[in-house]
Formats: sequence, structure tokens, C-alpha cells
Amino acid sequence: MAPTDIDGFAKWGTETPSVPVLLSVPHAGRDYPSQLFDALRLPPAALLRLEDRYADVLTRRCVQLGYPVIMAHRARAWIDLNRDEQDIDTEMVKGARRSDYPAPGVKQRGGLGLIPRRLWGEGELWKRQFTLDEVQHRILSFHRPYHEAVADVLEQMRRRFGVAILLDLHSMPPIRSAASGSGPQFVVGDRFGKSAASRYAELLMTRLQAQGFSAALNHPYPGAYILRRHARPYANIHAIQLEVDRSLYLDPDLRHPGAGFDRINIMISALVSALADEALGSATLIAAE
Repeated sequence: MAPTDIDGFAKWGTETPSVPVLLSVPHAGRDYPSQLFDALRLPPAALLRLEDRYADVLTRRCVQLGYPVIMAHRARAWIDLNRDEQDIDTEMVKGARRSDYPAPGVKQRGGLGLIPRRLWGEGELWKRQFTLDEVQHRILSFHRPYHEAVADVLEQMRRRFGVAILLDLHSMPPIRSAASGSGPQFVVGDRFGKSAASRYAELLMTRLQAQGFSAALNHPYPGAYILRRHARPYANIHAIQLEVDRSLYLDPDLRHPGAGFDRINIMISALVSALADEALGSATLIAAE
């Protein structure tokens, strides 16, 4: 299936959705505009730490099956799609006044606002400030169109099926627990029940555990801006975040697809299918009441 390409992202299967589940991948982009490297203080390889490395390729089977997918190609270092337009670090943006923006949150204070500023252990990313015009250009040309596309597809699904689910796909570094030595391989986030009906998160947890994976609900990743923006459970539009341990599908260096790639690809498509079946069954029940 050929994608619909838009500046910075692409869509598959979204014109006439076959199922009421949209799979989005906002952080796996590997397209780095030259302006980024011109402004970069650190070696370019440092930016790989911001990527959900090859999480986009985990949608391959979903695309083959005709499931709706929206995927960012533009790198997270350019602008973070999982942050609000107002999450601007005014110290790194020339012409931005602190009084014009909300108080910075935890992520922003840690250097991971709308435009990432620093990396733990590496320090500041950029050797200069960006101008407010530069930031607005990134918002208007990429961030806003991406979210408008997501919202349009979800609304189209809701009208067609009576229900819509956004499954926001991310990857995480392996989590190690001090107590057990190992942590969850998947984290399902629904913002502690705020972004989706509980049956959807419970379904994902059950399916993952049945396949022998360890899974956690909302800890340590409950979901952020994408879920807050697009979830409207009261209108039957639900949003769930899914974090995948990179060691499950990458090589030992966590740089390239590894031995587990095919298994996780099949797992993701099976989760989308299960969510679709659950959503369609629930919508039918609601319509019959």
C-alpha cells in the first residue's frame, strides 16, 4: 500500500479506515534537517538517544494488512510531537517571553520540552538559541498538521464505526528493577483511566501477558500530550500509549533491527486487531441499547 506523504510524516490506510484503530508513531523519525546539524553542539550520534529507534518499522505488518497508520519521518530533535505547542523553553528561544507561556512542567524542566534542549549525561544540545519564528515554523509546518491529521482520522473512524481508538506506539530503553533485576517489557498507558475505557488497556495487558511478556500499566509511562489532546472517551474516542522494550526487537547494541523484529511486528498487528474487535463489539452493544 502506497503512503500519503505530507511534509514530515506519512499516512497509510487512513482515507477509508478498515478498522476503528489508528496506529501512530511520533518519535521514530530519522529525517534530520540540515539546520539541526548546523546548530548542534554535540556529535550528531547523540541525537539517536531521542529516537524511538526503529519503532516505525514495527508497523510494517499493520501497513500490509491495510490498518490505518500515521508515522512521523521528521526527527524528534526537530520538534516533539508529544508536547504541547506551549511547552516552549523560553531560555532557548530568542524573542519568547516566559509570561506568555504556562509554567514549565517536569519534562520541560528536564530539557525535554517542545524542542529538546539537553540530554542527561551529555548536556546542552544546541550551540545557539532558536528564534521564535523558527519555532513557529516548525509548529505550523509539521507539529500542527500531524495532530490535525490524527484528529481527522479519529473523527472519521468515530463517524463510520461509532468508536475510535488511537494506539500511540513508542519504544523505551530496557527497564531494570532494583528488586528483581528486570522490569516490564511493555508499558500500557491510559493516563490512569483518563484517556480510554479501562477494557482496552486491560485487553492489551491480557494479550501481552498471554504471549509471555511482562507488562505494566501506566508505570512508568502513563502517556503525555498526544493522549491528552486526542482522547475523548465520553465521545467514544479513546487513546492508549504502548511502550515497547527496544531489546525485544533491536540488536544487542540497540541500533538496528534484531532477531526479535518479526515476532514484535506480528504482536503489534495482533494487538491492533484485538482492539478493533473489542471496539466494534462495544460499539454494537452501545448502538443496541
